[in-house]
Amino acid sequence: MKDFLLIIRTEGSVWSDLSPEELQRHMEQGGAYIENLMKEGKLKNANPIDKGSRIITDSNGTLKDGPFNESKELIAGYFHIIAADIDEAVSIAKANPIFQDIPSKIEVHPMMPIGGN
Repeated sequence: MKDFLLIIRTEGSVWSDLSPEELQRHMEQGGAYIENLMKEGKLKNANPIDKGSRIITDSNGTLKDGPFNESKELIAGYFHIIAADIDEAVSIAKANPIFQDIPSKIEVHPMMPIGGN
């Protein structure tokens, strides 16, 4: 089994773009998705990302700190999962109910263990 990081990018927010009924449905479906991953032993950690993130850049040896995203897209959260391979990790990502509620993308990143194994 290998570790994968799923990064969720959205162009909106489930918290503000959905009606109270839609948000309730989303929370129930999301809870069931997470519960299933936990039951299968596939989920290591998952969290939404709060507003106020910063990007640190290095320009000619000077570090600059600022909210420099020029896109409407933002990182909404992440899942740290365990899967047999990239195909299984992609299947897990595709099952995320966020796709039903707001325009989203999920990046699937294989994680390299320390030591490169």
